[in-house]
Order: sequence, then C-alpha cells, then structure tokens
Amino acid sequence: MLERATRQRKAIRAAIEAAKGPLSPREVLERARPALGVLGLATVYRTLKRLVEDGSVRALTLPGENARYEAAECPNHHRFQ
Repeated sequence: MLERATRQRKAIRAAIEAAKGPLSPREVLERARPALGVLGLATVYRTLKRLVEDGSVRALTLPGENARYEAAECPNHHRFQ
C-alpha cells in the first residue's frame, strides 16, 4: 500500500535527513515541530515505524539504549557506546 506524503511525514523525514547522526524520537520531535507548529510524540513514533517499514529510515539500537533513527541512505558507521 502506498503511504500518503503527509506534512508530518515530510517534516519528520526532513529532520532525520538533515541530522548529522541518529536521532531519538524526542530529538526528531524537537527538530520537526517548528515546521508544523503542532506535532505530538505519538505521531512521531507512528511515523518512524512506517518509515522503517518502507525502508527510508533505519532504526539503530545499542545495548541498554532506546532506538535512534537515521536515513537509510546514510553510510554505515561503527558506533561505540
């Protein structure tokens, strides 16, 4: 099923693509909210889930930490905790 390109989805994806590293959902919210005025954390989580499912964003998890998100086009890096 083709997903609609909503304003929220565009702002969240733009925030992730502009970032210099992986972002937490709260960081995504803080960076995307100015473009929209109103944006909730639940919307960010739902949108991140869909972006991961469609392959445009990837989730990174380190042991003992919550997932962080980056654009799928980002080159793989070695990450240290």
